[in-house]
Amino acid sequence: MAFNIREQLAHIPVVGHETARMTQAFRSWPQSYWSRPAYCPGWTATDAVAHLATGGEFYAQVITSGRSGEPKLAWGASTIEEVRAARQAAVQQLVHGGPTALIEGFEQAGTKLQAVLESLQEADLTKVAQHPSGLIPIGLWIGMRLLELSAHDWDIRQPHELHAHLSPTAVPALLSGLPDLQLRLLRRRVAEGLDGVYALSASDAGWGFTIQGKTVTSQAAAPAVCDARLSTDAESMILLTAGRADVTEKMQSGALTLTGNAEQGKQFCATLFRAL
Repeated sequence: MAFNIREQLAHIPVVGHETARMTQAFRSWPQSYWSRPAYCPGWTATDAVAHLATGGEFYAQVITSGRSGEPKLAWGASTIEEVRAARQAAVQQLVHGGPTALIEGFEQAGTKLQAVLESLQEADLTKVAQHPSGLIPIGLWIGMRLLELSAHDWDIRQPHELHAHLSPTAVPALLSGLPDLQLRLLRRRVAEGLDGVYALSASDAGWGFTIQGKTVTSQAAAPAVCDARLSTDAESMILLTAGRADVTEKMQSGALTLTGNAEQGKQFCATLFRAL
């Protein structure tokens, strides 16, 4: 499944909107919010914001080098271990600076990244940027950043809101990019024993995957004939894909239905729906 270049470019303002919205929310927090536990085990809100701030810097650097035709790792690193060490050092610097440094770091990195994204041309989106997991087309990085923002925004709020939801502004853009993300995840994770055709639907959107051995291909529309069919709402599909929702709980509540070969469908879910 090839991503839609114009659709990806249209998502750039959504990234900017979510960055601005979250910056405003962080500025309104009382001191006590920064130490509240987040959904991610062992993380506080401080950790999540620091991660997002350094993520903005990381994205800006790798997209800039990728569009030049010479994809490189961020922070001048030559190995994945050096990238992780550099990012962790940047995280610690922000954490030690307290809320003011965290908010400024998040806003400044977001502004830098937004300028890079808004300067992209259609031809840039098919070029590749260097991710620790490999080379990824620049067009996909737009949706990746939006998912990172949305997922960690939810992480911060979920333990403290009775019914935490993803930002309604982000959901349509996230959903449109989900099939491409799922294809990339399946190609990295699939193992023997999943041969078959799988149909997925979320709200009014539908798509599918065919797996043969370790080869995964995608269909832009949900196939009428399949071995297993998964149906849910848009937000649940996004949270499941991001590893923020439990398949069993979603099925028990009726939010997720699985028809066809149940065991095969559950194995497919276990492969696709886990932490990123």
